[in-house]
Amino acid sequence: MHGIAVTVPTKKPPVGGRSHRRDQLLALMLVWTWAGCAQEVTLVRDTPQGGLVTYTFQNDSDVLTSSHRREAMELIRQKCPAGSHIQKEGEVPKVSQAADRAWRGQMGGDRLWGIQFTCE
Repeated sequence: MHGIAVTVPTKKPPVGGRSHRRDQLLALMLVWTWAGCAQEVTLVRDTPQGGLVTYTFQNDSDVLTSSHRREAMELIRQKCPAGSHIQKEGEVPKVSQAADRAWRGQMGGDRLWGIQFTCE
């Protein structure tokens, strides 16, 4: 009997940060998916060191004064009982610019705000 050589394809490493870009896109897709759910405040990314909390708002004056922000800050306090540090925060795009142009006027009015934080 002759042996048959079996080759197993190996996975090539990502080229030039492609893996990082893919992770970012996946994170945005998750945020967009969760934004469509009924929950107004969501812990989108939960890590041992911190995470990302998002909440919905309708206009710029709601960002700092809404009850959703208070709920988001309470969620951060629960996650980090010893204290936390906000790394960055800002509006999280719910859809791509191309989709926004194509569906103008048909998307919901709620916008999404994100707070990225680390625990002390």
